[in-house]
Amino acid sequence: MNLKALHEILSTAPASIQQRANESGLDPVVALGVAKLLLANDGNLASLSPRQRQHFDYSIAPLLMRSSV
Repeated sequence: MNLKALHEILSTAPASIQQRANESGLDPVVALGVAKLLLANDGNLASLSPRQRQHFDYSIAPLLMRSSV
């Protein structure tokens, strides 16, 4: 996982995570929390619960794929 890109998204465009969560029918606050948790855990996806992983897959991962950082 590109932690630099994740940090950049959280720092400059957290609303993009919230928007993706809303579009996917997920809680935008939880999606932001998952992003922060991943930064704190060095991107360890194994530490996520199944619900947190769903937030990552639908709200965060697509943004990381588009990121050019």
